[in-house]
Amino acid sequence: MQSEKYILIVEDSPTQAEKLRLILEDSGYNVKTAYNGVAALEIIRLEKPLIIISDVIMPEMDGYELCRTLKDSDEFRNIPFILLTALSDPKDVVRGLQAGADNFLTKPYNQKFLLSRVQYILANLDLRKNMVSDMGIQVMFAGQKYYINSDRIQIIDLLLSTYENAIQKNDELAIANQELMEIQREMAIKNKELEKLNAEKNKFIGIAAHDLRGSMGSILSSSILLEQEFDTIDREEAIEFLKLIRDSSDFVLGMINELLDVSVIESGQLKMKLTEFDPVELLMKNLQLHRHAAEQKQITLNFYTSDNVKTIIADHNKLEQVFSNLISNAIKFSFQGKEVDVTLEDSGEKLLLTVKDQGLGIPKNEIGLLFKPFPNTSVRGTAGERSTGLGLMIAKKIIDAHGGTIWVESEQGKGSVFYVELPYEAFTYEDMLKYD
Repeated sequence: MQSEKYILIVEDSPTQAEKLRLILEDSGYNVKTAYNGVAALEIIRLEKPLIIISDVIMPEMDGYELCRTLKDSDEFRNIPFILLTALSDPKDVVRGLQAGADNFLTKPYNQKFLLSRVQYILANLDLRKNMVSDMGIQVMFAGQKYYINSDRIQIIDLLLSTYENAIQKNDELAIANQELMEIQREMAIKNKELEKLNAEKNKFIGIAAHDLRGSMGSILSSSILLEQEFDTIDREEAIEFLKLIRDSSDFVLGMINELLDVSVIESGQLKMKLTEFDPVELLMKNLQLHRHAAEQKQITLNFYTSDNVKTIIADHNKLEQVFSNLISNAIKFSFQGKEVDVTLEDSGEKLLLTVKDQGLGIPKNEIGLLFKPFPNTSVRGTAGERSTGLGLMIAKKIIDAHGGTIWVESEQGKGSVFYVELPYEAFTYEDMLKYD
């Protein structure tokens, strides 16, 4: 402890008073507090403090009045008095001099600067006691007369503390200005990113609207022709019109569903419903659902798995969506009469799915576009099948959400192999309860 005597804090804000008290006590000082000038005088009359640190604006008796009262007293005038102020008006300095204050401390104050002021004042206490008070002087400032009866060392201390406060504020302003410049630079970068995202969004909407309009147009024109020519066309022609309507409807429904999926994913509101299940069973069910489409192109679906594949905690429906997308794409881009190989195996801590087709393959310069919305690639379905252009993007987002990875290896003319790697321990039983 630096002294048995104490420092008095006069502050009507309990929060500010507590903050000051903790700073000073952590530095080894005894501290007492008062909520205004009147309460402070009662404490001071019982025992004189080493230093008084007082707010300016307080009820009943403000800081200036408290300072003036003490400086007019032979008993208490030598107690160093620090004024806490915003120092927003130059007249504050003159009023401080007029009241006899020794130091200014501006709000918000710097902790290091506060302790430096306290240490400086304590180091000069003996010198102050031996100083002879000067005669008071009258000064004009801002068109008004002020009478100042502070001694020279008080005036010097007050002006020095004011100067130091000004330097401190200037340093803080320089730091704030630097931070503002950094924020402006970051905002400029973010604005460019937003402009790019907005352009991509407009392109995204334009492509989606174009595809939807084309499909809806096919549905409308086919249904009108079917209605108008119903009595004259034969059964096979009617079936062709109905097949066109069905295929276009399937495409529109798929596009709408995937647009809704994208909207949920991009908004950050992708909700997971975790369950523990056997991925082998899920994949076998998925393959069965795609056998009809494969038979239409005389494509053989082969499934290989190992005995050591374990159950996994994941979102069953979302992984089914990913598996379905990869298998349907493999059928879509494989040539008639070829084979699609689907393999599910345990690779240690992870589950590995591979889907291999015998199709056109993907040019190397287009592989990087596959997992983006509406990739502008040269690859088309081998039987003219249409694609929404969103499936692989959604698949990647779902796999990312499961802590996994998805990638593709391809060679033109020899087909493509899509890989999905999922960690077994990405989710726990506790996560199942949390996500439910």
